[in-house]
Amino acid sequence: MTTDGVKLQSVRRVSEIVELLQEEGPLGTTEITEALDVPTSTVHDYLSSLHELEYLVKTGGKYALGLRLLSHGIAARNRHPIADVGAETIEQLATTTGEAAWLMTEEHGRGVYLDYALGEHAVHTYARVGLRSPLHHLASGKSILAHLPEERVEQIIDRHGLERRTERTIDTPAELFAELERTRDRGYAINDHEAVEGARAVGKAIIVDGDVLGAISVVGPANRLTDQQLADGIVDQLLGAANELELKLNQR
Repeated sequence: MTTDGVKLQSVRRVSEIVELLQEEGPLGTTEITEALDVPTSTVHDYLSSLHELEYLVKTGGKYALGLRLLSHGIAARNRHPIADVGAETIEQLATTTGEAAWLMTEEHGRGVYLDYALGEHAVHTYARVGLRSPLHHLASGKSILAHLPEERVEQIIDRHGLERRTERTIDTPAELFAELERTRDRGYAINDHEAVEGARAVGKAIIVDGDVLGAISVVGPANRLTDQQLADGIVDQLLGAANELELKLNQR
């Protein structure tokens, strides 16, 4: 293996350790070794280095992610233009709808939750700030995909697939492209029990100077986000909030 290849392998190994500890930590050296199927000595070297650099903490012989990573995540989020100006907009959207309002962007073909606000009757689902998620089963995700070039959407499908989360999740390219066309026609996207059974959402892409910067969405129980309730005001509130955010971004 070339020197560059060794360096790349090292970066990937660090990424695997961080991802593993994020999903399952705290873990001991033996548990990490078994999960990654690499020599114990190799894992020990990586863990020792990451601990010395303060990216990991060690308690009772087990390693966990350190808060130094938090500063990197916050800095990455704060650099994003819609995160910088979107908090007030989604707070107002959550208040007027009474539901949960989310702010999302796309990075490397996945949706990343940047911020949220909870209305009076909001139900918090599995989503959390920083979570990276497939785009195709989310209202925000589909609204973003609907305004990306078709070639880019195909690349995202090739890279990440179309995971089936519920019985209603779109899981074929043909179905997805048809849904994206419907999304463009009506001006917003709908998630109808596709990510979580019993939940619905509506999402609208945020587009400035032709660039898709992200999306906002309203999420709630299906019995409160019926087609009639969407038509009676929630969609208009969503579209108004998206327009407000786009205007703010245009003035920057």
